[in-house]
Amino acid sequence: MAETLSLTSILNAIKAKLDSAIAVSENQSQFTNNINDVEDLLKNLNSIILNKNEDYNFDTNEKYLMKNILDNISRLEKMNNNKLSFFDSLNKYFYDNVNK
Repeated sequence: MAETLSLTSILNAIKAKLDSAIAVSENQSQFTNNINDVEDLLKNLNSIILNKNEDYNFDTNEKYLMKNILDNISRLEKMNNNKLSFFDSLNKYFYDNVNK
């Protein structure tokens, strides 16, 4: 259960940072700080994901958060006319698991 809470808390933190990045997208310094924070959170998320076995089923809340994160990433990419390349593998992983 603690593992799920950790996953949920990291997903919530990523979502919050992406929401923040969208809100301050006109302020390059704050935007960059939020994106850098997301990169750090992704390292933690990666560690948790690597510890899960292939049979792990994400719960409804985790899937909702992953979908929201994907939506925010797409929105940020459109706003900046720039692909956020460090999200590529995360995008694939989330898409694969949100649709399970």
